[in-house]
Amino acid sequence: MIDSRQLLNEMNDRSREVFRRVVEGYLESGDPVGSRTLTRTMSEKVSAATIRNVMHDLEFLGLLDSPHKSAGRIPTQQGLRMFVDEKLPHL
Repeated sequence: MIDSRQLLNEMNDRSREVFRRVVEGYLESGDPVGSRTLTRTMSEKVSAATIRNVMHDLEFLGLLDSPHKSAGRIPTQQGLRMFVDEKLPHL
């Protein structure tokens, strides 16, 4: 299993923001989060295609998944665990 702290350290700021926004969006709605939705909320103005590329990379790392080809992305169990672990203070 991949160490979540190491994985987070290797991710760039854009990847971290996309990952965080996908997880938060999914937790709010329970629906997949699409690249077009993220273009409206990202701190850096990037195209939907750029966000799709980042999402694909996060999918390759096992943090996101896609219910079907044209859907947005949802966090995997590993992605949710990493998100929660980083949100809670370490004891």
